[in-house]
Amino acid sequence: MITMNDRVLSRLKDEYAEAIVENMTQRQAFSYLRQVIYNDVAVLSSEDVKRKIVKAFGEDKYNEMLEDAMRQTDVKTVPTTL
Repeated sequence: MITMNDRVLSRLKDEYAEAIVENMTQRQAFSYLRQVIYNDVAVLSSEDVKRKIVKAFGEDKYNEMLEDAMRQTDVKTVPTTL
């Protein structure tokens, strides 16, 4: 087995990641990124999710996304804790 220093190992990991991405279809890449992003917010509270969305996209987009989520889940009203 070859012994490598931290820099070589780090570069090898970069090469591996690059090869994986280059061999993904656009659909696979989108699906993977979506899962990574979902995992980032999966354990957050509703307030933390709101904060993250508002910071990235603004209050209007948050309200639009909330309305879409409610419509898709047939929820009629937003709890006041949001």
